[in-house]
Amino acid sequence: MPVVSFEESLRDLEGRLAAQGGRGRRLSPRSRAAYLKDARRVAGWLSDQGVAGPAAVTPSAIEAAFRGLGWSPASRARATTALREWLAPYHPPSRCPVDLIDRPRAAPPPVPRLSQRDAAALVDGAGRPGAAGPVAEALALRDRALMEVLYGSGLRRQEACDLVLAGLDFEHDSLRVVGKGGRARTVPLTEPAVRALREWLSVGRPRLVGGQPPQAATRAPAFVSRSGRALDGSAVYRVVARELRAAGRAGGPHLLRHAAGTHLLEGPGGRDGAHLRVVQEVLGHASLATTQRYTGVTTKSMQAALRRGHPRG
Repeated sequence: MPVVSFEESLRDLEGRLAAQGGRGRRLSPRSRAAYLKDARRVAGWLSDQGVAGPAAVTPSAIEAAFRGLGWSPASRARATTALREWLAPYHPPSRCPVDLIDRPRAAPPPVPRLSQRDAAALVDGAGRPGAAGPVAEALALRDRALMEVLYGSGLRRQEACDLVLAGLDFEHDSLRVVGKGGRARTVPLTEPAVRALREWLSVGRPRLVGGQPPQAATRAPAFVSRSGRALDGSAVYRVVARELRAAGRAGGPHLLRHAAGTHLLEGPGGRDGAHLRVVQEVLGHASLATTQRYTGVTTKSMQAALRRGHPRG
């Protein structure tokens, strides 16, 4: 059997990732690029050490590559998935070297903290026009509605980008989005978000799309740019980061999403918070374990609940 070189195996990996094969959950272009980047870096390191090709890779060689590249546990955990995809065809079933090493476990980063008071002040202060004129006023209305939706409904920034007019249901004060893995969910809207969206759609948005009012039940994007095109993730990040800087904070859209999850669990003023399962549904987490990260920042409210409800509190 001819020896397959690293370069040949990487070209094969690129083709397999592009074809997707029988994969149940399709990889995004960004994920495919990350897989290839990780595999190329490990292949380069192994080649420099004299390893002949993918069939000669051993578990100890992979662990040595991780150390040699100076990767953190988080980087190693991410890379193992890519390396399994790359190396599995060159080894017997169940003997892929990636499966024979201890999978690195990355400690989840702490959930950033934004108090209920700070979040309310941030969103209430969003969307002030930076200049005079109809376009500046329209952008201000958009930014206010965007901030209200990101915080009020806990959307991911890409979900806000992908939100379409047909996904808005003002009769039931809700919106429908498609999240990670193509999973669709319906999320409630807060009253301030409903008001901000109505004003943006009736006054602001038409100014950016050539005066055309929004048509109900269309696939047109709910949030558009100055030129009338759908917002992309970087534009959403810039809007949120600018508002946070104005409030003396750093961060982006995910800070608002974390705040939404945490504040739902806490409840208004730290009382009568939502059940963890409800928060999971709102945020669109596939696993309850992901949602449980938010409990780490609500210890104070849990202590208060224990003292109120426990006979020995």
